[in-house]
Amino acid sequence: MLVSFVITWQEIEEKIDTTLKSVLDQTDNDYEIILISDKMLEDNEEFIVLRKYFWDINRIKTVVNSSIQGASVCWNTAIDLAEGQYIKFITQGDTINPNFVKTLKEELQKYDDEELDIIEYNIQLNGLSDKTIDTYLQKGKVYNLNRDYEPYAHISATLSNKIFRTNLLKEFGFKFRRFVRFDMLFTYKVLGQTDSYVFLDTKEPLESMYLGKVSYSVFDLVNQWTHILNYYRRIGKFKDLKDYLNYAYYKTLIHIWLWNIRKYDNKLLIKKAATFASRKFEDKREDFMKNNKAYLETNDVRFKEIVQGFSSYIKELMKLAR
Repeated sequence: MLVSFVITWQEIEEKIDTTLKSVLDQTDNDYEIILISDKMLEDNEEFIVLRKYFWDINRIKTVVNSSIQGASVCWNTAIDLAEGQYIKFITQGDTINPNFVKTLKEELQKYDDEELDIIEYNIQLNGLSDKTIDTYLQKGKVYNLNRDYEPYAHISATLSNKIFRTNLLKEFGFKFRRFVRFDMLFTYKVLGQTDSYVFLDTKEPLESMYLGKVSYSVFDLVNQWTHILNYYRRIGKFKDLKDYLNYAYYKTLIHIWLWNIRKYDNKLLIKKAATFASRKFEDKREDFMKNNKAYLETNDVRFKEIVQGFSSYIKELMKLAR
């Protein structure tokens, strides 16, 4: 079996049907679905929905939690149950291209059965943004992370556009932290034990992801970086990867995160975020510009503009907080 799709079911809404249908409409059936109900089933309507997917479709494994456990526990359960060569986590409400499995299979054939540990691909955002998540890496190139460090700097800040080799997760016992929204921590921990990485060179996005306001602290996205950097110190790789990890951290902090904060249209939040980012980066900026290898090599023009004109960038952001 090629891929295990993981879907956590937390609300009985139309969007769970939309997400499941996008998987069940695949043009290639070389997959399974692990559907985890992270809630108490309290009425007949919920049982009807669950029975519909449990009894009628053989490729679905259904797990019913006795109480709400949170997404992290659900994802960890799915890792243990997954039988696919690769595992893909899908957020409720997101949808995948009907040719997702077919395209993945065709792409993998290009690499002569080479074992790929992490695969990324383009996704289309909707909701707060209509941008497409793309990459500054060379598409279609297999990066050997023992010598090619660029993916550490340029891997995207979302879990949604990633496929992980299942046996790698099981071999190292990788798990999500309970009650903590640390998607990037999980990704970077896996990346630290990865030999091969590729960003697929596909003609169209393979997934549509809803970008909305989070129901938890928006500071979680940047606060996790303390844990990421400490993880690489613990495994003895920080010295070699320092520039690439710091590049990813600062890009997340002053570019991706602040771009996201602007979408909230919350003056107090914008002010707090801009002040936080300025405090974390301003004193490091000159050294970063002069000496960071990943920054000196990057083709990300917008990020360079932000770094070079950082004071003006923060002032413009602060205007939105007035």
